[in-house]
Amino acid sequence: MMALPNELKSYKSQQDDMGILTIYLNTDFGDGDQHSGEWKIRLKNGLKKIEEYVEQDGTKDERKALKNLAEVANRSIYDQQSNMKKSFVFMASADESFHEEKILQVPVETSFHWEKQPVIDQLEQLHTKFPAAGMLLVQKNEVVLLDTALGEVREEKVFHWDVDSEDWRRYEGNADMNVTASGSTQVDEVQRRFDENRQRWYKKLAPQLDKEIKNRSLEGIYLIGDKEYTQDIEQHLGAKILGHIPKNLISKQAHEILNEVYKEEIR
Repeated sequence: MMALPNELKSYKSQQDDMGILTIYLNTDFGDGDQHSGEWKIRLKNGLKKIEEYVEQDGTKDERKALKNLAEVANRSIYDQQSNMKKSFVFMASADESFHEEKILQVPVETSFHWEKQPVIDQLEQLHTKFPAAGMLLVQKNEVVLLDTALGEVREEKVFHWDVDSEDWRRYEGNADMNVTASGSTQVDEVQRRFDENRQRWYKKLAPQLDKEIKNRSLEGIYLIGDKEYTQDIEQHLGAKILGHIPKNLISKQAHEILNEVYKEEIR
């Protein structure tokens, strides 16, 4: 996966002399104006206004290109409305060589642009405020790494301690993690063994986590979970620690975790 600064740099390099449509759309349902679907009105009015502008000053080919892109944008945004968080960013070129969409967990200011290059000022501001960072959730023998940037989760890695092999098993996303032991007595025994050995087993996991963080060009990680577990794993990590959230959030949805970490910034 491309590191965020490189991703933004790649956007800057995009150019289309006919035009590139950039849309920042605030879809925050926590905003009082959004309860009745205000974003749909803003989308309709914004596209109409920019089409009217090009209708007056643009060429026939430019008007046709913008109309086609407006239809693509409208369709894409409505297709994603059930997944909406706080904002939606759409960028696409007239020649169809460039197309990018982002559903973000942080708000943006609604705006519409038709330029020869994508308008990325708000993305750059969000990158400064919400840099690429890892969220490391620790709950005994289960550790989850969320790769986040611009207030969105880009990828999720789940590490689960396997009792039989005495090694960490890695899953992509929300995989089913089966513990071999069954029944309360066996489960208690598994937990007892893990508690007795967790220092050694966390130490074994730490290099994998540091490698993931380095390869993803994350600026650091937030440690989330009960202090006794996060402190045990922290002493084996080389990554920069950006903060501590002493709560068990491992069963929460990704957007709830981000809200908790950035609760002051993304309200």
